[in-house]
Amino acid sequence: MSITIPELSTWIDGTPTASAVVVEDHLHDPNTGEALQQSRSSSLEQVEQALVAASSAHRSGAWQNLGLEGRGSRLRHLADLVDARQDEIAQLDSLNSGVTMRETALFAGSLGDTIRTAVQIAEDLGESSPLGASQGPVVLRRRPWGPTALIAPWNAPSAVAVKKMAYALVSGAPVVLKPSPASPWSAELLAAAAAEVDLPAGVFSLVLGGGEVGQQICSDPRIKAISMTGSTATGRLIARASAPNLTRLRLELGSNNPAIVMADAAVADVVDDLATGMIKLNGQWCEAPRRAFVHESVFSDVQEALVDRMSRIRVGSSFDEDSELGPMAFEQRRDDLDSQRRRVAVRGARVDAGAEIPEDGWFFAPTVASATSVELPGEVFGPMIALEPYSSLDDAIAQANSGPHGLTGYVFSSDVDRAVAVGARLEAGEVKVNGTSLLDMADLSAQSFFGDSGLGGHGDVDVLDFYSGKQVVGVDLIDPPM
Repeated sequence: MSITIPELSTWIDGTPTASAVVVEDHLHDPNTGEALQQSRSSSLEQVEQALVAASSAHRSGAWQNLGLEGRGSRLRHLADLVDARQDEIAQLDSLNSGVTMRETALFAGSLGDTIRTAVQIAEDLGESSPLGASQGPVVLRRRPWGPTALIAPWNAPSAVAVKKMAYALVSGAPVVLKPSPASPWSAELLAAAAAEVDLPAGVFSLVLGGGEVGQQICSDPRIKAISMTGSTATGRLIARASAPNLTRLRLELGSNNPAIVMADAAVADVVDDLATGMIKLNGQWCEAPRRAFVHESVFSDVQEALVDRMSRIRVGSSFDEDSELGPMAFEQRRDDLDSQRRRVAVRGARVDAGAEIPEDGWFFAPTVASATSVELPGEVFGPMIALEPYSSLDDAIAQANSGPHGLTGYVFSSDVDRAVAVGARLEAGEVKVNGTSLLDMADLSAQSFFGDSGLGGHGDVDVLDFYSGKQVVGVDLIDPPM
């Protein structure tokens, strides 16, 4: 397979320029460890140009004043252009993240529809609605906050970036997109697609870089809203940098998500669901199950079956059609997982990691750590899960709620009503019963990020609401009492 790696450009007003700062690091093929491209970052001057462009675009009103019809037609054109690039995007995301092409192709194939859905939801909600006051017209309007920073992660580069772009742009906000420095390639294709759309000057910019660039963007008072997906540590840095400006934040962060396996759960189904949840996106998925509390009556059965299933996982190149699990995205991620696995073993857990892995590249054998109590050393972001037995359901729920995070939870039981009742007791924004799918459970679903898992939430309407405020304009009351 021949893959063309794009130049690392900074895009402002639809024009690419070479990102000016050469970084010591390289971007590698995680399947082999081969260095593929010298990393580059936008200079502070280039970032300033992007901020000026976004601020000018907002002040001019050129994008907002097009109205939903004008913005929607342009974004539907963008959706078509992104669809035309889906094969390249899938390849680049697989090469950047190590996630199998089977998965990145599904993501890439859905990007255009993500944009179309954002437009449709915005059109359904409308930009304004009359409030029916008797004294004259009073209208409730949606109004974008202003220039918005979009900070995308490395594990699902294009999927997260496109959703942020679509909902911010349809709301009328100019955007500055910053992908992770570990996975910038598909963002370059998105910028190229945006350059072919008739967008007003400054509506879309792409900047590259790590913490220094992120600090410059997030601390700038011209940025009125920030949507970021990434680690809790990075989320705290963003909150600290933006606090003096009272910038609106939407932060989707990490979590060691709990699963409760009840005594009446079907063991084979539980194992299948935990296994697929563990390896989705190579385990580099913020909603993956990380801690499973298993009733003592079925603990041994679940443990042995899951260990067996993990030992038979086909680990290989992300471009191999037979691979179920590809490499970790970068070397440090693999090394961090190795360290976490060793620390869990030192603390007394039984550690099983029997799958065969290639010698080259940044592969990590899927791991099951079992003990009466497993203390995970920080957020696990890879194919590793802790199993703990319990006898009291109340105790299991208390343990599931004992961590600082609250992103997702899982409950397994043959009694669906009881499982739903248990799920409602978990401190998490989304709780799935008898499954670990990546998709929302229903149309117009929504979830909040609890605890250290972030600020805000997601759900199509909620995401759209984040990028705009409400403004009421109309005739005041006649002869009010006060």
